[in-house]
Amino acid sequence: MSLLSIVRWIHIISGVAWLGEVITVNFVLVPVVLKLSKQERGAFISLVFPRVFRLASVLAGTAIISGAIMNYLITGWTNLDVWLGTRQGIAILIGGTLGLLLALFHFFVEHRLEPTAVSADQMSDADTEKMLAVLKLVPRVGMMIVALVILLMMFAARGV
Repeated sequence: MSLLSIVRWIHIISGVAWLGEVITVNFVLVPVVLKLSKQERGAFISLVFPRVFRLASVLAGTAIISGAIMNYLITGWTNLDVWLGTRQGIAILIGGTLGLLLALFHFFVEHRLEPTAVSADQMSDADTEKMLAVLKLVPRVGMMIVALVILLMMFAARGV
């Protein structure tokens, strides 16, 4: 098995796991949060979401780094025209760019949007509403982007 094959498998597994993580957030964790009382909500968020955020960081980082390594192994950073010459190459370029932008958003912006839920007693009603609005929107958009990236990469790997 070549180095490219190993890196490709790491890339695929981390990307699909990242999608699974955002699906779990959207269809399991957020609905639970919305049904909890204010006190339970704060405790749940402070216990669960930091771990979910770290998992997303590891998976996104692994997908981006392994994608960059694959890019280097395929192009040597010298023949980037390979991404512009075919529909599959353009799909990889678009998917990789979307994945990179989403990962950068996750690492540098996302955590600033969510109020820290140290204790439910310390959260104001305005912070609670802001947190719920962010939890309803950001994971959904992230899930759609990661799904689109995976679809683009599947197209690139196999064509239509």
